[in-house]
Formats: sequence, structure tokens, C-alpha cells
Amino acid sequence: MASFGTLAYLYLAIYRKLPPNTMVGTSVFAASMTHNVFWWLGITACFGIAFMILKAWSPRPILWVALIVTELFPVGLVAMFLMLVARSREVIDRMSGR
Repeated sequence: MASFGTLAYLYLAIYRKLPPNTMVGTSVFAASMTHNVFWWLGITACFGIAFMILKAWSPRPILWVALIVTELFPVGLVAMFLMLVARSREVIDRMSGR
């Protein structure tokens, strides 16, 4: 739920207002995600709700497998993007001599 929520949040906060074929800098993503208190609160709320559901309801294992598989793709995209942001910052720092 957290990764789908992150993708939906980024769409609603950034891409919805942009004209087609526009680029967005990595600093916009970093400010919208890891530097945003509301994003961290949302992630915490998602995990809290998931743990409450897990304690209250114990479904068949096939459902958990399906949830894990559908969650892997968005989590992979967000993780890949965060690694690219970190790597680009390293390269920019090296080029600027910091």
C-alpha cells in the first residue's frame, strides 16, 4: 500500500498540473518524498494500518503472496529512483568540487 500511495501522491502533487512532455528535476522528487513530513506520516500510517489488519484478520497464504508480488513493482521503481537521485548527487558534488 505504501508504494502505490507514493506513486499516487507523486502523480497528484506533481504530474497532474504539468503540461505534457515536461521534465521534472530530481530535487522535486526528493522534496516531495524523503524531505516531506507528510510522506513519512503517510508511510507510517500505511504500516500501522497493515499491522492492525494483520492482527485482526488472518487470510489464506495465497493472498499474502499476491500482495507481495503486486507490491514489488512500485517498490522497485521508488527504490531505483532514490538510488539514481543519490548517485546523481554524488556525481554533481564531484563535478562541482565539493
